[in-house]
Amino acid sequence: MGGTADTHWNGDVARRLLPHVLEVPGADHGMYVPGPLTDSIAVLGRIVVAVEEFLDAIDWPG
Repeated sequence: MGGTADTHWNGDVARRLLPHVLEVPGADHGMYVPGPLTDSIAVLGRIVVAVEEFLDAIDWPG
């Protein structure tokens, strides 16, 4: 998971290395996006869903 405004994030490399990648346009290293705080909270929701999907994909015990 990474944001396009994070100078440490390289989405191209992440997608080459892993099949499970969430890239958030405009998000910084803390996954904060500019604008209303509710936009950053929505990013957190996307992260939770991505983690759930990843765990389902690897058949994690649940």
